[in-house]
Amino acid sequence: MKRVPIRQALINAVEQSEEQLGRYMNQMLKWAKYIEKEIGSLNGYPVKSKAIIVSGSIVDLPDDCYEVIAVLRGNWEDVTNAHYRKLGNVPIQVDDRTEEISYVWIPLNASLIYNHYWEEVAGKLQLINEFNGQELTIVYQYIETDENGFWIVNESHIDAITKFIIYKFAMKYRWRLFKSEKFMRPGYREMVLDLERDYNIAVRHARAQDGKWSEYERRQM
Repeated sequence: MKRVPIRQALINAVEQSEEQLGRYMNQMLKWAKYIEKEIGSLNGYPVKSKAIIVSGSIVDLPDDCYEVIAVLRGNWEDVTNAHYRKLGNVPIQVDDRTEEISYVWIPLNASLIYNHYWEEVAGKLQLINEFNGQELTIVYQYIETDENGFWIVNESHIDAITKFIIYKFAMKYRWRLFKSEKFMRPGYREMVLDLERDYNIAVRHARAQDGKWSEYERRQM
């Protein structure tokens, strides 16, 4: 799967709509990040681990965290390896010499904190129990960036992100021209509905292109 900077969707949105949209780059980037997370991807984000000493029951997640996959007791930063997520609470351990699909590879003596004991809330990991002074290893999908700090995403997502930005622009800025319902132009309402339909179709296409089912999941069907 080819990977490209999310900035390409911003450029496409300006080219496909009007130059005025280029005045709202920060807002466009927020919309782009939002819909990218909504699209999601089993294979679109690489995985790594980070050991963190906990104070209480709330952990600040790393700045590059896209989504937490697993939480382990202790420091296993150098020995964990994760590939796929949402395969259930029990990790699947496989031999490194095989080509089998694995969820989270962990040493046999490591202790996994199951995901119903923690939750991601606004960039933080909220734990049900306190782990004051203890070390936990966070296994997570992380966001790659280019030299300018733009997210690197699957190329298959760019069209959906572009269409979502154009739709949001139409909703947020052009709509101000017609604040009164009786002055709302029927043609404009139809245009916005068309834009909404187009981005929803593009999102579904992006997910299909990603192959949302992993090889392991397909074998379970």
